[in-house]
Amino acid sequence: MEESKTKKLHFLLGTWKGNGKGKFPTITSFEYREVLTFSIDGLNDLIHYEQKTWLTHNETPSHWESGFIKPVENEENYFEISNSQDSGRVEVLKGELASSGELHTLHFKMKLIQNDPRMVNSERIFTINQNELSYVMKMTTKNTPEHQQHLASSLKRQPE
Repeated sequence: MEESKTKKLHFLLGTWKGNGKGKFPTITSFEYREVLTFSIDGLNDLIHYEQKTWLTHNETPSHWESGFIKPVENEENYFEISNSQDSGRVEVLKGELASSGELHTLHFKMKLIQNDPRMVNSERIFTINQNELSYVMKMTTKNTPEHQQHLASSLKRQPE
């Protein structure tokens, strides 16, 4: 059996919790609480993830998405992330893994966005340093053509 290519991403596995902030020119800025879980099924060379957020000021559910990370065939250190979001939006992004010791960066750029006519482009940058994970999500919309940050979050790995 071929060795798992997602093994390079096993530093993601587990549950991460923390807080984030959202902003964009067309919305009121907000803060949120987040739970992000990465797991494997042991059969497929995939990592499943689930992300849930709640607005901190009133604990209202804010966002929910679920998807998979898989290796890009014949491209070392490249992965695709595909997800479905509670809004109906579907995204596929391709990213490169860069690692130096305990510091890992996954930089995903949009390949496909469907079922959300407002969206033009999307990008996610995950930085993992041991038990801390931070990410930035950037986007471009039809009403805001300048590619810019929408979300930033800082999470800590939870004990099993």
